[in-house]
Amino acid sequence: MLRTGRKIIRVFRLLVWFLYMLLKTVLRHIGKTENEKITAGAELAGEWARGILRILNIRVTLHGSLPETKGVLLVSNHQSYVDILVHASLTGLRFAPKQEIRHWFLLGPYIGMSHPVWIDRKSPAKSRATLTEFEHTLALGVPLIVYPEGTTTDGQHGLLPFKSTSFEAVLREHRPVQPLITVYHVPCGTMNPAWYGDQELLPHIWQLLGLKEIQVDIYSCKVIQPEAENRKELAERVRREMSEAYRRHTGIEVRE
Repeated sequence: MLRTGRKIIRVFRLLVWFLYMLLKTVLRHIGKTENEKITAGAELAGEWARGILRILNIRVTLHGSLPETKGVLLVSNHQSYVDILVHASLTGLRFAPKQEIRHWFLLGPYIGMSHPVWIDRKSPAKSRATLTEFEHTLALGVPLIVYPEGTTTDGQHGLLPFKSTSFEAVLREHRPVQPLITVYHVPCGTMNPAWYGDQELLPHIWQLLGLKEIQVDIYSCKVIQPEAENRKELAERVRREMSEAYRRHTGIEVRE
């Protein structure tokens, strides 16, 4: 009964917060150029995410720091839709969600207001345009978050092999890559925030709303500067660094 009441209260607070941020976003975008909208969208994404985390009592601890350099590519392991909230709460950033999310109830249109780079994995022909948008985002000084595993996992079996496409965006201008290791903690016996496999979205969100608290540790690995290497070599180098950090912070060996 207590958990049901918590869910209802949180749904109400989320709706109020969504409406407030919708109005704020519309006002911020009036008369702005496309580049200004991208920059404002990244800033608003941080505020939007921090508000949601407060409502859901998701507590984030950053171990280490993020680089002060603007236009950094953030890279993290990927477990849940909660990831975008957790990472946006650290710094204003631009998302690169898959195209399917665009049609999700409430969340899709809301993410759309932040001017994300929508990824269409079913259309390789659009990959060049996506990379151009990545490069443009970083050139504006806006941090960009990518999840090179390409899908979510349960977080209990290490990192999947990385897809290398997004790493192309940092090679030409030798922009920095900031790897992050994201680890969720919930009370024993409660659901895992990880959303993966064939789990249905809305039932998972409904369960998540009932959790009293979620603790999230984010470990900032050393910044990686691209060298004279191609995107596959860079992706593999980043994955090696993250694999070691993942093992060190979780005790879980990364599968090869």
